[in-house]
Amino acid sequence: MPDLTAPADVLLKAVQRVRELSNAPLVVKLGGSAMEEPIATRGTLESVVALRSLGVRLVLVHGGGKPIDRAMTAAGLTPRKVAGRRYTDDATLAIVVRVLGELNAGIVDQIRSLSGEAEGYHTLSSFPIYGRRLMLPGLDLQPIDLGRVGQVVKVDATHFNLHNRLPVFPSLAVDVDGGWLNVNADTVASAVAGAVTADAVLFLTDTPGVLANVSDASSVVPRLTRAECEAWIADGRIGGGMLPKVEACFEALDSGTRRAIILDGRKPHTLLDWFLGEPAGTEIVNNGL
Repeated sequence: MPDLTAPADVLLKAVQRVRELSNAPLVVKLGGSAMEEPIATRGTLESVVALRSLGVRLVLVHGGGKPIDRAMTAAGLTPRKVAGRRYTDDATLAIVVRVLGELNAGIVDQIRSLSGEAEGYHTLSSFPIYGRRLMLPGLDLQPIDLGRVGQVVKVDATHFNLHNRLPVFPSLAVDVDGGWLNVNADTVASAVAGAVTADAVLFLTDTPGVLANVSDASSVVPRLTRAECEAWIADGRIGGGMLPKVEACFEALDSGTRRAIILDGRKPHTLLDWFLGEPAGTEIVNNGL
């Protein structure tokens, strides 16, 4: 007779986790770097479909930085940074919208090929995320203009039904004039999480999580409070490319989400590992939790 102990434990754990998540959905942010690995992307979408089949409600948000850069190069445009952010003029915006629309449709097609049900959002008439132009404060108190870069002001969560299909959103918003705005994908994920009262935002990135020792990829810290993160930022233990990832987690917590998790999106089924309680990534929570 085969030993069914391990499969039985996995099934029981999955049922328990579904019960724990029965009242709140998950928001999964698929990062551009993670999307560069086709096998990893396929594994992530397989995981998403599996979780949906178990009854877990999800929303998927994606960016597309590297494909956008390639499309700009092909069009003879040079990406321009202002205050560390991509400046978005009309020509750049047209490429951003086109590339994100293509990526959105491709993700939906892959989910459907896996027998999942998904609905992509990349047309102005049906897009439920609204924003305004983002102006950064300058040193001389004059606002820094980033062009058609936006921040989210409203997500109309009544526009999509999490019980029927998996909503898939690109990192865009619609402004008051009915035009597109280019928005940071982490910001969109956090805003959507607040609108649907998510249990967690899971950021799929190109790192295994916050490391206790930056030279040791196995030194992933499983859980940190916001205060601990702020102390690590102050003393330099969190810096470089990890800093914006942790700040994205703060943004998610500020939206009302209970927790934010940094996961390695290069691992095909890291979502399922996390779901089943296996060691995966770093969970960041507010102080006192």
